[in-house]
Amino acid sequence: MNDQRAWGDESHVYEAELEAIAPESPSVAVLRAVAALTNCEPELLEPLGQTLDPDALDGLLDSADDSDGRCRVAFRYHGFLVEVVAGDSLRLTPLHDDVVDEASR
Repeated sequence: MNDQRAWGDESHVYEAELEAIAPESPSVAVLRAVAALTNCEPELLEPLGQTLDPDALDGLLDSADDSDGRCRVAFRYHGFLVEVVAGDSLRLTPLHDDVVDEASR
C-alpha cells in the first residue's frame, strides 16, 4: 500500500482511492488504511463497530455511488479524523502528534 500513500510534508494527511485499498467496501478500506499507517494488523485495532456501524457506512456510501450526488462521511477512529467520499477517496488526518510519530516510523 506504500504506493497509494500521499503524506503531506507538513499536514501529515493520508489520502488514497477507496478502490486501491479495499475494493470490497469502504469500511474495510478504513481498517486497512489505519492499520497500515499505525503499523498494526487490522484485527488488532479496536473494532470499527465501536465507533459506527460498518454496514451502515458501507450501505450509505454504496447508495450514494448509485445516485448523482456525492456523499461524504467523517468520523473519528483510532486517533484519526477519517473522511470518506462515496466511490472516490479516503482521507485520514491524525488528531494528535503521537499518531503522526507512530505512523511515520
